[in-house]
Amino acid sequence: MINKTITIETQLAATPETVWSFLTNPSLLSEWLMPNNITPEKGREFQFKTKSRVKLGFDGLISCQILKLKQYSEISYTWQGILAHEQHQLATTITWTLQTQSTNQTLLKLKQEGFIGFKNLIPYAILQKSWQRLLSQKLPLAIAKYQAEI
Repeated sequence: MINKTITIETQLAATPETVWSFLTNPSLLSEWLMPNNITPEKGREFQFKTKSRVKLGFDGLISCQILKLKQYSEISYTWQGILAHEQHQLATTITWTLQTQSTNQTLLKLKQEGFIGFKNLIPYAILQKSWQRLLSQKLPLAIAKYQAEI
């Protein structure tokens, strides 16, 4: 059986505290990812809202629940979306890990696991490409803009 995992690492010119804010503060997370209502508390449910994909039957909502929370170092949550016309649910888990590299440098690791079965190959490919772009371009730009303003 197919079981894929996305793993991406990126070096960011920011402290773990700053990077953490971009993962757990709803307005900062919206700056580089998508609108959300995250509250960083274990067990808390929240949603991301993106464009719906009518042809795929995707309503644009990604439902999440925080599974693990270790301030400034790790956050893990479920990531679930439904393709209505196929009655197919994507049910994965995302784990973000932050490691201090040096002064004002953080290694951010993303692991999204649970792409099980043939039907999850397309979401896997789409999300892998999206995460690479987001973590190499959008997140660093959002952090740089934020740091320039403070």
